[in-house]
Amino acid sequence: MADKWAAFEMISRTGTAYDAHDLDGAMDCFTNDAVMKMSIAGGDVMQFAGADAIKALYGGSMTSQTDQRRHIITNVSFSNETDNSVDAKSILLLVAVENGALKVLSSGLYTDHIVNDGGSWRLKERFLALDLPY
Repeated sequence: MADKWAAFEMISRTGTAYDAHDLDGAMDCFTNDAVMKMSIAGGDVMQFAGADAIKALYGGSMTSQTDQRRHIITNVSFSNETDNSVDAKSILLLVAVENGALKVLSSGLYTDHIVNDGGSWRLKERFLALDLPY
């Protein structure tokens, strides 16, 4: 059986590491050969294959932001559980604080394939369907 608690904690850690601008911590949540796909408001699917491409996406986004982001990840559910993998879906609410104001930037749905990678549960595939641009 998959360690769903470890998978849940890793999903949470991806958001908190990003919010803290901890690029290494965020990247520790992905396998080296992970693939991340993203669609914004039903637009074309963008694909980032491999840890270097995902790191460039995250790093570029972090350096361009002047606000404090908070990734609120909730409603996590699991399916297709095996000893070494599990699929998860979760809801994202992305908020930002800047100049004393709180603003909801977007919401979305994460669809993840999580694997046991040498004893650590990591993202092998992630699809983020954002409802609005961030």
